[in-house]
Amino acid sequence: MARRIDARGRSCPVPILMVQRTIKEIAPGEEIEITADDRAFPQDIQAWCLHSKNALIEVQHLGTTAVARIRRGG
Repeated sequence: MARRIDARGRSCPVPILMVQRTIKEIAPGEEIEITADDRAFPQDIQAWCLHSKNALIEVQHLGTTAVARIRRGG
């Protein structure tokens, strides 16, 4: 089961910082799910995953909210 983060109501760079902190707390191969309503979040999380070598599994857009699933890299 993925660890969940609720970053709604927080603007950039806070959602990414929350992901960065949480990813260090899980083992490689485990997943986190983050919900955010910052407009830049979908692009930010994609860039962060590419840079950090963690896998962006999916980003779902639910109205003004995005939910991203990320798998920690090895």
